[in-house]
Amino acid sequence: MGHTRKRVSIERLAVEQLSRMLQAGSSRVYNCAALHRNVLTAGGAPGQFLFKTQDLNSAIFMKEVYSDDEQREASSYPVGTKVFFSYNQKANLEGGKSIFLNDRNLRTALQFHAGMSASDESEDAQADLKVLKIIDQLPSVDPFLFRERMEAEGLDPHPGYFEITEAEYGRIRDHVMRQFQPIIETAFEDVTEANKAVFLKTLVNKLWDATDMEALGPVMDAMGISEDNAGNTFYAWKGIIYYDYVFSRRQEAWKDYANWLNSESRPLDSMPPMAQMKLNDLQMQWRKNYQKRWKAVHLMLSEYRNSYEMLFRDHKSPEPFIKFLKAAPKRFYQLGDCMSRIDHCIEVWRTYVGDSSMRFLRFEPLYELGGTSNRILGGS
Repeated sequence: MGHTRKRVSIERLAVEQLSRMLQAGSSRVYNCAALHRNVLTAGGAPGQFLFKTQDLNSAIFMKEVYSDDEQREASSYPVGTKVFFSYNQKANLEGGKSIFLNDRNLRTALQFHAGMSASDESEDAQADLKVLKIIDQLPSVDPFLFRERMEAEGLDPHPGYFEITEAEYGRIRDHVMRQFQPIIETAFEDVTEANKAVFLKTLVNKLWDATDMEALGPVMDAMGISEDNAGNTFYAWKGIIYYDYVFSRRQEAWKDYANWLNSESRPLDSMPPMAQMKLNDLQMQWRKNYQKRWKAVHLMLSEYRNSYEMLFRDHKSPEPFIKFLKAAPKRFYQLGDCMSRIDHCIEVWRTYVGDSSMRFLRFEPLYELGGTSNRILGGS
């Protein structure tokens, strides 16, 4: 399949794949248009729609690095979110307009392209801006993170907007809660055995919600967290636990891609020496970028695991874990960015090699794939 399919530009293939990547595991693209169609098919009613402004339900959201210095400096987050409005009813990426959600002209663009009310008094517009803010604040649009954040904000759209089963959501939630419990036990070590189980369960739930700061006071005191930073810190910690959970389940796919890159990314056809030199240079950078992203994920998650085990398993100094918590909001975004870049890169690669056991490519598509992959993996 990889070497016999019609020769087309991989840049075009990458664009065509964006609208399907959410279903394929990509966390850089949220295809609201496709999910909204599924919600309508499932009988979803207007009160269950993600957005009140109907044309926003036909948009596609993409995580991207800011290319403009002004936008990058204006954002509180290292990764931006573009909203894309298609020119046609299929809501694909072949033609349309896009704008970053932190752009100063966003409201005007939403009024023009989506028909959002221009009035600041519009309840529908304010509700939609709140959802857009949630999407923009996420480092990646993983279904678990998106759904959890929406629930935390008291929003409950149709479950079809989140491609995650109740069983999987519950498994991840339970995993996060188990990671939370030791910090509660440490902060409330004087609790009597008679009511310990119920008390701890209640507090773990409060830590999950991260809203009752009075009840969580001893946790904040023990970890040196101020009340102003507590909400963001606990939420970021929750996100890091999630990424750690996902990391262990994506290792085979990441290793398979690395093996291909190291042993099968050589062209089927012969080429002039100059072309071979160009490809060699490209592949060297390709491997370097992939290794850099994977190494960054490994180091950040190792930092978390080591500090966690040092405190809660080995009962040693709490300083490494306290240091981790202070850096958690930054680490959360770095992890999400690195992991979603790798996933995105692997999805683009799969559009060329498919399921074929013969995964070698000819020079032209291989070179184009390398260029696209470097743009996905590269950047700050």
